[in-house]
Amino acid sequence: MKKIAIACVLGLVLASGCKVSEVTKPQPRINLPGEFAAVAGQVADSVAQVSWESFFKDENLKTLISSALSNNQDNLMTLERIKAARASMMAAKAGLFPAVSGMAGASRRKFGEYTMDGVGNFDTNLSDNITEDKRIPDPYRDFIIGANFNWEVDVWGKLRNQKRAAASRYLASEEFAKSVRTWLVSDVATTYYELLAIDAEIQVLNENIRLQDLALQLIIELKEGGRANQLAIDQFEALVLNSKSQLEAKLREQKTLEYALTRLVGQVEVALNRTNLDSAVETPRVMEIGIPAQLIQSRPDIREAELNLQATNFNVSAAKAAFYPSINLFGMAGFNAFEFSKLFFNPASTMYQLGAGLTAPIFNRRQVQTEFELARADQQVALLDYEKRTLNAYLEVLDLVNQISTLDNQLKLKENEVNVLQRSIENSNTLFSVGYANYLEVITAQARALESAIELADLKASRLQSHVQLYRALGGGWN
Repeated sequence: MKKIAIACVLGLVLASGCKVSEVTKPQPRINLPGEFAAVAGQVADSVAQVSWESFFKDENLKTLISSALSNNQDNLMTLERIKAARASMMAAKAGLFPAVSGMAGASRRKFGEYTMDGVGNFDTNLSDNITEDKRIPDPYRDFIIGANFNWEVDVWGKLRNQKRAAASRYLASEEFAKSVRTWLVSDVATTYYELLAIDAEIQVLNENIRLQDLALQLIIELKEGGRANQLAIDQFEALVLNSKSQLEAKLREQKTLEYALTRLVGQVEVALNRTNLDSAVETPRVMEIGIPAQLIQSRPDIREAELNLQATNFNVSAAKAAFYPSINLFGMAGFNAFEFSKLFFNPASTMYQLGAGLTAPIFNRRQVQTEFELARADQQVALLDYEKRTLNAYLEVLDLVNQISTLDNQLKLKENEVNVLQRSIENSNTLFSVGYANYLEVITAQARALESAIELADLKASRLQSHVQLYRALGGGWN
C-alpha cells in the first residue's frame, strides 16, 4: 500500500510538471552609450543629485511647490496607492507561514428517532461499556474550543516568488510616487514661469498703449495744424485699439494660468506671489547632465519600469511552479465535549488532528497553462516598457539640451532686435515730426517693437521652462 501511494505521488509530479517551458529572464536590447551625443563638457556628477529645494532659487516658487506637494490631490492619491501596495506585499509575505485560526462554538441538536444518528445514539447509550457520564444527551449538545492551521509547503518556490513580486511592485509604487512628485514640481515651475511671461507681456502692452496714446494725441494736434489728415488719425487709433484688445486677451490668459497654478497647488485660497521675469532669468547648473547610465538610477519612471519587469520575472517563476503538485499540511487541536463542565477540566475532552494533502493540476492544466502564458506576456510587455522609457529618457535629455542651447542663442539675438526696434521708434517719431517719415512708418515701427518685446518675454519663459524640463528629465533630484 505504501509503495502504491509513493507511485501515485511520483505520477502526479511527472504528469503535472511535464512539458513546462523553461523560464528565462529577458535582457533589454537598449544599451545606452557612455556619453550623451553632441554634448560637450559632461561630468560624472549630475544635477539630478540636487533636490528641488536647492535647484530653484525663487522663494515664491519654492513656497508654491511645497504647498503643491502637501495638498495636490494626485500626489496624495499616489501615497495611498503605496499603502495598498505595501498591504499586498505583507499579505504575500504572510503566505509563506501557516495560517492559524482559533475556533470556539456551541450547538444543540435533536436527532430524529428514525434516523441513523438517532438510532445509533439510543443504542450506544444502552451499551454496558458506556459509563453514566459518557451517555449521549438528547437533545445532543456540542461544545468546542481550539485552533486549526493550514500550511502550503513552498517546495517549488511559488509563494517565495509571489512575495518577491509583491515586494518589487511595492518598490515600483514608491518610484511611481516619485515620478508624480517630479511631474508636479515641473508643472508648478513651468506654469509659474509662463505666468511671469504673461505678467511681462501685460507690462509691455501697458507701456506701449501709453506711448501709442501719446502718438495719437500728437497726430491729432498735427491735423489741427494742417500737417496730418484723418486717415493718419484712424490708423493710430486702430493701433491703440488693437493693443488694448491684445491686453484683454493677455489678462484672460493671466487668470487662466492663475487658476491652473491654484489647481496644481490643490487649495482654493492660494497666495500667488511672484517675482518679475527678468529677476527669474538665470542660468542654473542644469547643464551638468552627467552620463547616460545615470538616467537608469536617477529617473523614477525608469526605476519603476525596472522593478515592474523584476516583478513579472518573479510572476513567471511562480506561474511555472503552479504546474507542480502543492503539498498542504493541516491540523487542529483543542477540546470537544457534549458537557460544558467537561470541556476544560477533563483530559478526555482533548482532541487533535494532523494531516497532509497533495494536489496537482491534471484536468485543469489548460487553465494553469493560460496563467503561465499570461505571465510570460506581461513579462514581455514590461521589458518593452522598460526599453521604451530608457530610450525616451536618453533622447529627451538630448532634445532639451539642444533646446536650451538654441534658446540661449535666440534670446541674445532677440534682445538685440528689441533694442534696435526701440531705437527705430524714437527715430521714426523724430523723422515724422520734421516731415522725413510718414505715419505708416511710425505705426509699423511701434507694432513691430511691441511684437518683438512680447516674443522676447516668451523666449525668456521658454528658456526657464526648458531648464525645468531638463531637470525633470534627469530625474528631478529624487536620487
